[in-house]
Amino acid sequence: MIALLKVMKWCALLAVTVLILVWLFVWLVASDSDETTAYKENDFFNYHTLTDKDIENAPRITDDFYFESHPGDGYAPSNSIIFRGTADITPLHSYLEKLGYIREKRSLGEKEIWSKPDQLNGDLFYLYFNAATDKVELTKVLNN
Repeated sequence: MIALLKVMKWCALLAVTVLILVWLFVWLVASDSDETTAYKENDFFNYHTLTDKDIENAPRITDDFYFESHPGDGYAPSNSIIFRGTADITPLHSYLEKLGYIREKRSLGEKEIWSKPDQLNGDLFYLYFNAATDKVELTKVLNN
């Protein structure tokens, strides 16, 4: 009887382990999909697995913000932090300069382009401010 209970206990543990591994595999395959993932800083798993370090360390210019991860789908992957309810992007300018980026004379629509002068095909930052909605978006495009 005791041997049967031990066998059942080990079978249950094995089944739970297999279910966890299958769930992890499915999640990892799904996370490699071509969809944008939006998440908050308190979403521990997405925040620590999807957020680029430079975006993670960006100054918080308002308390109302969230992140987006874009896998690329044929383009370079990117990572963004989006702020709502602010008009002051000066701290973000200072942060990019501190990282060694300079603002290019060209722009992409209304987005400022920031690059490192010594890296021809390096990572880029796009900084967008919409005055009508007080929305600010800082995006890092990973070209490496």
